[in-house]
Amino acid sequence: MIFRKACSVAFQGVVVAFSCAITLAQAQTPTADASQPPRIHLIHMGGNDGLPCVNWRRFELPKLEKTEVFSKVKFSYVVKSIGSEVPSAFFLPADVKPYKDILDTADGANRGSPQAALIVNGQVYDYWFRARDAADIEKMLLAITGTGKYPFERCVKQSARWTCVDRG
Repeated sequence: MIFRKACSVAFQGVVVAFSCAITLAQAQTPTADASQPPRIHLIHMGGNDGLPCVNWRRFELPKLEKTEVFSKVKFSYVVKSIGSEVPSAFFLPADVKPYKDILDTADGANRGSPQAALIVNGQVYDYWFRARDAADIEKMLLAITGTGKYPFERCVKQSARWTCVDRG
């Protein structure tokens, strides 16, 4: 109602119309709220052309899916061959497309699979290369939700050759 009321005065002047547009844009953009649990999105990228990717999906993902914390997390799997970087937006699932730019920045144009990212409240929280087992990912997710210590050094931006240049 507030947004409709704010927009109803839009034709009184250009400045008000501009203000209305900003208000609507802000209303559609999720923001972090300290009273709300973090929004966590685990994005795993790999394919069928490498044993680590196939084995992670076959053995580790089912274990992870059985954990309580996983039910509170958005999960997306992106098909990506070993020789490619983060796929173009055309090939990304709809729920991953909004993160294309930050994934490109985080991966540092590196090739190889698997690659994974934890997105927390719309920002890269950690980006890694190689498969991690379900128990480690569960610890990571629990730490983000406030239970325990994060088990790895975080990296939010890689450079060429998988050297972390920003630990977040």
